[in-house]
Amino acid sequence: MKFSNDNEEKVIKIKQSSKVALHEIEDGLGNTTNQNSDGIKRCVGCGIAFQTEDERKPGFVLDNVRQDYCLRCFKIKNYGRLVEQEINDKDFIAILEEINNSSSQIRYYYVVDIFDLPGSRLEWLEKMIATKEVIILVNKIDLVPKVVSKDKIIAYVKKYFGLGVLKDAKIMLTSSVKKEHVFPLVEAMKTVTYDQYIVGVSNAGKSSLINACLYANQQAPSVVTSKYVNTTLDKIKINFTKENYVYDTPGLVKHNHIAIATAPSYWDYFFFQKEVKQVTYQLQSGQSIFYGGVAWFNYVGGAQTDETGKELRTSFHFYINRRMPLHRTKTDNSEKYFRSHRHALAPRLKDKDAVFTTHTFKFTKEDNVDIHISGLGWINVKTFPGLHLEVVVPTVDNGGIKVSLLPALIS
Repeated sequence: MKFSNDNEEKVIKIKQSSKVALHEIEDGLGNTTNQNSDGIKRCVGCGIAFQTEDERKPGFVLDNVRQDYCLRCFKIKNYGRLVEQEINDKDFIAILEEINNSSSQIRYYYVVDIFDLPGSRLEWLEKMIATKEVIILVNKIDLVPKVVSKDKIIAYVKKYFGLGVLKDAKIMLTSSVKKEHVFPLVEAMKTVTYDQYIVGVSNAGKSSLINACLYANQQAPSVVTSKYVNTTLDKIKINFTKENYVYDTPGLVKHNHIAIATAPSYWDYFFFQKEVKQVTYQLQSGQSIFYGGVAWFNYVGGAQTDETGKELRTSFHFYINRRMPLHRTKTDNSEKYFRSHRHALAPRLKDKDAVFTTHTFKFTKEDNVDIHISGLGWINVKTFPGLHLEVVVPTVDNGGIKVSLLPALIS
């Protein structure tokens, strides 16, 4: 027999489901993008103003009264399909400049991707927000191998930003799937009653963090997230309490990310969803490793030898997306290999006649370093005098694919 106590205080809980509900316990909480607004109704998924004239432009809806999501967000959310529409990256920059000039008191949450620190940094954005309060959110921390301590990651990131304008910013480790990395962020957001904005590049995980914070606060996640760039198109206002709110903002396109050289159908290979995979190769000079059909790494020369003059193999640790296939071949045949096997490799480049840029690394001392390739992870190697390496990536506009040399994260 079950007994109940009628005098007990009843706790109201929100049922969370895969379907997005726009109704909270009371008005003024959750996604309040369209509440108390006299302007045009906006999409609750991406923030763009609705329009009914042109299906090729963002914000298109058939009925701007009955619908809460634009066509693009509806397709992404329900079918995982991207509706190709004309999106201008300059509009996003204008939105962020307007935000920064709107108030003297603003807190920014600057989201960077732990797997693409060089590629997820925007120095012009850092200079713009540095005059305000800034917290750096190091995101996707759940995907880092467990052997790396959280203290080491914080120290690593702090040193990485140490010479920039955000050297004094507070650092928080975040993840949209681990509660222990969500609750501290929610509590930080709930301490502020002035304007707060989440900023950063596309696919750094801003909108997923917002949804995770809503879920942790027993509210309905409603911001549309996807593997595609530019999912969020304008500001989205989220209230955690009636007095406390944060804005999700459009992500800036990573023009130096290798995904832009491929079709969107391949983007699952470049945006990490599971713990990074380590693959170790012991290579001799003159050998290369291909990343699918998009880029490759050359061990050019400078090999060490034993007392008999025999070449010693060198260990290279590739930290990659679990879906990314690696192939070993001879360096002399590397570009020929790419041209002849292009259609059999996945992922592959959009441009069948792609031109490539070679990044060269020559070392004069012993060290432990990571070579980061934006979108592909990194290669760890213990260097020695004379070691000669190359990373070959497709040539793209706007500065090219980012390839950077950093101290080793995992030692």
